[in-house]
Amino acid sequence: MFTSNPRWRWAIVFTVAVIIIQGLLGISHLVLPNLWLPASAASVQSRGQVDWVDPHKYNQEWFDAARAGRQDITMALIDAGYPINTVNKAGYTALVLATYHGYLAEVVDLLSRGADPCIPDRNGNTALMGALFKGEIPIAMQLLDKCPIDQSNNSGQTALSFAALFGRLDFLPELTQRGADPNHIDAQGKSTLSIVLEQGNHQAAAALLHVGARRS
Repeated sequence: MFTSNPRWRWAIVFTVAVIIIQGLLGISHLVLPNLWLPASAASVQSRGQVDWVDPHKYNQEWFDAARAGRQDITMALIDAGYPINTVNKAGYTALVLATYHGYLAEVVDLLSRGADPCIPDRNGNTALMGALFKGEIPIAMQLLDKCPIDQSNNSGQTALSFAALFGRLDFLPELTQRGADPNHIDAQGKSTLSIVLEQGNHQAAAALLHVGARRS
C-alpha cells in the first residue's frame, strides 16, 4: 500500500497541510480583512490609473475594505476607477458587506459615490433588508427612499417583512409612511401578519395591525 511507504505518507501529510492552510487563508479574509489591507491608502493611490487595465484584479482588496470599514482604501480604489457596484462570488456588493458589518460611514461614502442599494444578493436580499436583519437601524435610515419600497427577495419578502420578522418593530412606521404594503403577500401566499401569528409573535402582530395590516 502507498501509506506503508514513508515517502507517500509524507506526501499525503504535506498535501493535506497545504489544503488546510489555503482554507484558513480564505477564511481570514472574511473574519480578519484588515490583515490583508495596507496600513494606509497611499500604496493604492500611488499605483495610479495606469495600473487599472483590469480593475477586477483588486477585487480582494475592494471587498476586504468594505468588510473592515476602510473608507480610505475604498475611496482610493473608486478614485482609481474601480467599478463600485461589482458583485463578489457570494453575490454581495461592497455596500451590502459594509451594511452587514455595521460601518455607517462606509455606507454613506459608498452611497455618495453612486453605489446602487437596490442590487440584490443571490437570495434577492437588498442592503436595506440586510440592515434590518442585522439591526443596523442608522444604516437602514440611510438606505430608505432609494429603492422600490416593496422590492421583494426570492421568497417574496419585503423590507417590511424583515422589520417585522426580526423584531425591528419601531421601523415599521418608517416603511409604511413611504408606501410599504403591510398586507404584501409572499411567494408562499402568506402575509407577514399571518406568519408572525403562526409563530405566536403577538408583539409583532400588534405592531403590524397598528400600521394597517389586516387579518385574512
